[in-house]
Amino acid sequence: MMKSKIISMLMLAALAIMAGACSSDDDDEPGGGTTDPEKPVTEYLTPGNDQRPDWTAPDYTLYGGITMAVQVELGDTLANYQSGNDLMCAKIGDEVRAVTPPLTTGGITYYPLSIAGDGTDQAVSLHYYCDQLHRIFTIKDWATFDASTKPTGESSLYRPCFLTSQ
Repeated sequence: MMKSKIISMLMLAALAIMAGACSSDDDDEPGGGTTDPEKPVTEYLTPGNDQRPDWTAPDYTLYGGITMAVQVELGDTLANYQSGNDLMCAKIGDEVRAVTPPLTTGGITYYPLSIAGDGTDQAVSLHYYCDQLHRIFTIKDWATFDASTKPTGESSLYRPCFLTSQ
Protein backbone atom coordinates (compact mmCIF):
# COMPACT_ATOMS: atom_id res chain seq x y z
CA MET A 1 0.00 0.00 0.00
CA MET A 2 2.75 2.46 0.97
CA LYS A 3 4.78 1.50 -2.10
CA SER A 4 1.86 2.31 -4.44
CA LYS A 5 1.39 5.73 -2.76
CA ILE A 6 5.06 6.56 -3.27
CA ILE A 7 4.91 5.47 -6.90
CA SER A 8 1.75 7.56 -7.40
CA MET A 9 3.41 10.61 -5.84
CA LEU A 10 6.49 10.17 -8.03
CA MET A 11 4.33 9.87 -11.13
CA LEU A 12 2.42 13.04 -10.21
CA ALA A 13 5.69 14.88 -9.61
CA ALA A 14 7.00 13.74 -13.01
CA LEU A 15 3.79 14.92 -14.71
CA ALA A 16 4.06 18.31 -13.00
CA ILE A 17 7.64 18.72 -14.17
CA MET A 18 6.71 17.71 -17.73
CA ALA A 19 3.71 20.08 -17.72
CA GLY A 20 5.95 22.97 -16.69
CA ALA A 21 8.50 22.21 -19.38
CA CYS A 22 8.16 23.94 -22.70
CA SER A 23 8.58 22.05 -25.94
CA SER A 24 8.23 22.96 -29.58
CA ASP A 25 5.22 20.66 -29.97
CA ASP A 26 3.04 22.39 -27.34
CA ASP A 27 -0.36 23.07 -28.87
CA ASP A 28 -1.44 25.85 -26.52
CA GLU A 29 0.62 28.49 -28.26
CA PRO A 30 1.35 29.66 -31.76
CA GLY A 31 4.83 29.84 -33.23
CA GLY A 32 8.17 28.37 -32.34
CA GLY A 33 11.46 29.26 -30.71
CA THR A 34 14.49 31.21 -31.75
CA THR A 35 17.48 29.05 -30.93
CA ASP A 36 19.86 27.71 -33.52
CA PRO A 37 19.66 23.89 -33.48
CA GLU A 38 23.48 23.78 -33.69
CA LYS A 39 23.88 25.65 -30.37
CA PRO A 40 22.91 24.31 -26.96
CA VAL A 41 20.15 26.17 -25.11
CA THR A 42 22.57 26.99 -22.28
CA GLU A 43 24.50 29.26 -24.66
CA TYR A 44 21.43 31.50 -24.85
CA LEU A 45 21.32 31.76 -21.05
CA THR A 46 24.68 33.48 -20.74
CA PRO A 47 24.68 37.27 -20.48
CA GLY A 48 24.64 39.09 -23.80
CA ASN A 49 25.14 42.75 -24.66
CA ASP A 50 21.68 43.85 -25.84
CA GLN A 51 20.66 47.23 -24.50
CA ARG A 52 17.19 47.74 -23.03
CA PRO A 53 15.05 48.50 -26.09
CA ASP A 54 13.15 51.76 -26.38
CA TRP A 55 9.93 50.10 -27.50
CA THR A 56 7.02 52.47 -27.04
CA ALA A 57 3.31 51.75 -27.12
CA PRO A 58 1.61 52.52 -30.42
CA ASP A 59 -1.02 55.16 -31.00
CA TYR A 60 -4.06 52.88 -31.02
CA THR A 61 -6.18 55.49 -32.81
CA LEU A 62 -4.08 54.92 -35.93
CA TYR A 63 -5.49 51.39 -36.12
CA GLY A 64 -9.16 52.14 -35.59
CA GLY A 65 -9.14 50.77 -32.06
CA ILE A 66 -8.91 47.15 -33.28
CA THR A 67 -6.85 45.07 -30.87
CA MET A 68 -5.88 41.48 -30.19
CA ALA A 69 -5.53 41.01 -26.43
CA VAL A 70 -3.31 38.19 -25.15
CA GLN A 71 -1.78 37.39 -21.80
CA VAL A 72 1.66 35.81 -22.15
CA GLU A 73 3.60 33.95 -19.49
CA LEU A 74 7.19 32.81 -19.90
CA GLY A 75 6.82 29.08 -20.17
CA ASP A 76 10.41 28.00 -20.55
CA THR A 77 13.72 28.31 -18.79
CA LEU A 78 13.68 32.09 -19.23
CA ALA A 79 11.11 32.37 -16.43
CA ASN A 80 14.00 31.81 -14.01
CA TYR A 81 15.67 34.97 -15.31
CA GLN A 82 12.72 37.37 -15.47
CA SER A 83 12.60 40.57 -13.46
CA GLY A 84 10.54 43.71 -13.19
CA ASN A 85 12.85 45.40 -15.72
CA ASP A 86 11.93 43.02 -18.55
CA LEU A 87 9.75 43.94 -21.52
CA MET A 88 7.51 41.99 -23.89
CA CYS A 89 6.71 43.45 -27.28
CA ALA A 90 4.50 42.42 -30.20
CA LYS A 91 5.30 43.66 -33.69
CA ILE A 92 3.63 43.46 -37.06
CA GLY A 93 6.33 43.92 -39.65
CA ASP A 94 8.81 46.28 -38.02
CA GLU A 95 6.14 48.28 -36.16
CA VAL A 96 5.69 47.95 -32.42
CA ARG A 97 2.00 47.16 -31.88
CA ALA A 98 2.10 46.43 -28.13
CA VAL A 99 4.63 46.64 -25.32
CA THR A 100 4.40 45.88 -21.61
CA PRO A 101 6.51 45.20 -18.55
CA PRO A 102 5.63 42.14 -16.49
CA LEU A 103 2.72 42.14 -14.05
CA THR A 104 2.27 39.73 -11.16
CA THR A 105 -1.11 38.60 -9.89
CA GLY A 106 -1.67 35.70 -7.53
CA GLY A 107 1.98 34.70 -7.77
CA ILE A 108 1.84 34.44 -11.59
CA THR A 109 4.03 36.79 -13.63
CA TYR A 110 2.63 37.57 -17.06
CA TYR A 111 2.71 40.13 -19.85
CA PRO A 112 -0.68 41.55 -20.92
CA LEU A 113 -0.42 42.63 -24.55
CA SER A 114 -3.09 44.62 -26.35
CA ILE A 115 -1.84 44.34 -29.94
CA ALA A 116 -3.00 47.08 -32.32
CA GLY A 117 -4.07 45.92 -35.75
CA ASP A 118 -5.99 46.99 -38.80
CA GLY A 119 -8.24 43.92 -38.94
CA THR A 120 -6.27 42.07 -41.62
CA ASP A 121 -4.57 38.74 -41.11
CA GLN A 122 -1.02 39.84 -40.46
CA ALA A 123 1.81 37.90 -38.81
CA VAL A 124 2.60 38.95 -35.25
CA SER A 125 6.12 38.48 -33.94
CA LEU A 126 6.85 38.33 -30.23
CA HIS A 127 9.95 39.88 -28.65
CA TYR A 128 11.15 39.48 -25.08
CA TYR A 129 13.88 41.57 -23.49
CA CYS A 130 15.47 39.83 -20.50
CA ASP A 131 17.19 42.43 -18.34
CA GLN A 132 19.21 39.92 -16.31
CA LEU A 133 20.67 38.34 -19.44
CA HIS A 134 20.79 41.56 -21.49
CA ARG A 135 19.28 39.68 -24.43
CA ILE A 136 16.33 40.08 -26.76
CA PHE A 137 14.61 36.83 -27.75
CA THR A 138 12.27 36.72 -30.77
CA ILE A 139 9.62 34.43 -32.18
CA LYS A 140 8.85 35.44 -35.75
CA ASP A 141 5.34 34.71 -37.01
CA TRP A 142 4.22 33.77 -33.50
CA ALA A 143 0.55 34.30 -34.34
CA THR A 144 -1.77 35.73 -36.94
CA PHE A 145 -3.54 38.92 -35.88
CA ASP A 146 -7.11 38.04 -34.88
CA ALA A 147 -9.15 40.42 -32.75
CA SER A 148 -11.40 37.53 -31.65
CA THR A 149 -8.52 35.59 -30.07
CA LYS A 150 -9.16 34.55 -26.46
CA PRO A 151 -6.84 36.59 -24.19
CA THR A 152 -5.83 33.53 -22.19
CA GLY A 153 -5.84 30.90 -24.92
CA GLU A 154 -7.94 27.77 -24.71
CA SER A 155 -7.14 26.80 -21.13
CA SER A 156 -4.40 29.02 -19.69
CA LEU A 157 -2.10 31.94 -20.44
CA TYR A 158 -0.11 31.70 -23.65
CA ARG A 159 3.30 30.19 -22.91
CA PRO A 160 5.53 30.72 -25.94
CA CYS A 161 8.89 28.94 -26.07
CA PHE A 162 11.60 31.42 -26.87
CA LEU A 163 14.15 28.65 -26.30
CA THR A 164 13.79 25.28 -27.94
CA SER A 165 16.34 22.58 -28.56
CA GLN A 166 14.74 21.63 -31.94
